[in-house]
Amino acid sequence: MADALTSLMRGHWLRSTVTLFLLGCGHTDSFVSPASTLGPSSAGPDVLLTFTAGQNYWPSWTEDGAGILYAFVDDSQALLNGSHRCMGLLPAEGGTRLWEWCDNRAVMRDSLTSFPAFALGADGRLLYVESAGVRSLALVPSETTLWLADSAYPFRRRAVTTLPVIIGDSTISWFADLEWTGPSTFIGLGQRYVPAACICPRGLDSVFYGEMVVHGTISSQATSLLPVDGTAGATSYAMAENGSTIVFTQRNTTNLLKVPAVGGAPVIAAVVTSASGVQLLGVSCKGSMCIVAVGPVTLWAAAAPGPATDPSINLGTAELRLVSLTTGESLPLLSRTSGLLSSPLISRTSGDVVVQLGQMMGHLQTFDAPSDLHLYKALLP
Repeated sequence: MADALTSLMRGHWLRSTVTLFLLGCGHTDSFVSPASTLGPSSAGPDVLLTFTAGQNYWPSWTEDGAGILYAFVDDSQALLNGSHRCMGLLPAEGGTRLWEWCDNRAVMRDSLTSFPAFALGADGRLLYVESAGVRSLALVPSETTLWLADSAYPFRRRAVTTLPVIIGDSTISWFADLEWTGPSTFIGLGQRYVPAACICPRGLDSVFYGEMVVHGTISSQATSLLPVDGTAGATSYAMAENGSTIVFTQRNTTNLLKVPAVGGAPVIAAVVTSASGVQLLGVSCKGSMCIVAVGPVTLWAAAAPGPATDPSINLGTAELRLVSLTTGESLPLLSRTSGLLSSPLISRTSGDVVVQLGQMMGHLQTFDAPSDLHLYKALLP
């Protein structure tokens, strides 16, 4: 007898198609209608979400589901040794970029800035990480700060914490995948950032090692950052089962793990795939259903990266898999034979899914690849 997940896939999910929408990404870009529709396991061509030729990555739904925040490279003022990396906001239904922020002031001409993590509340409160470094030494940030601001006035801000910081028994030097959980509470992925300044075939420049999931509380006097017990080594995470649990992935395992939202002993929620030579590159859940990105990737073998341990994207299929936390069953939803699928995110309000397609492996590790990075949006019922 087919269980709930199989019935869902054979019924409502498979009766609909996964539609990839092309979204405008610049101030003057207009909305372009979809060129094609794709079935859940189609190997057909993808449709570009962004018109810009530069890198676009790390999508994040706004708290109210009305828009998509993402990071992009600002090439408008490109100088020697790179460009600033910025935040942009697209409407949920697609179209012209509604808002953007680059710290490209004249006083920053000798520096490079990046916004690697951000969360936008329904009332406009913006939580974000800003990393800044001397332009000639940009791979080694001189200052990384978690800020709280009003999105209408990003420089009217308060430093929530300065990184690195000790949380539990780990040093956290980077945050990713920030998400508001209340008016003054948030959750995020604590990581350790390691620059990889080497001459590698694939031009690797940065590695992010997962440390733990972190709960944060901001008050008028101080900020509390606490580890979620049981999430050590987490490389991506998602709130699930109406906020009662946290599911997460780890490096070099295809198990999807789960702990209570307040922390606890981790249990295996599902085996996402039996394939070998792959990594889980992101997870997002709504209720008891999760979407997990699977990529044919070999990661750095050593904790201290170097030219002798160059990572690679292997030959193979990148997938989005639909996983039931109730039954543990995992079924393929979308597959690609070129480019990685990573950082999938389900909107809590609409159920729409945004996924990143390209050579940049979410928040697990990144490198500058020959091909550009783009956001893709798969509308699921």
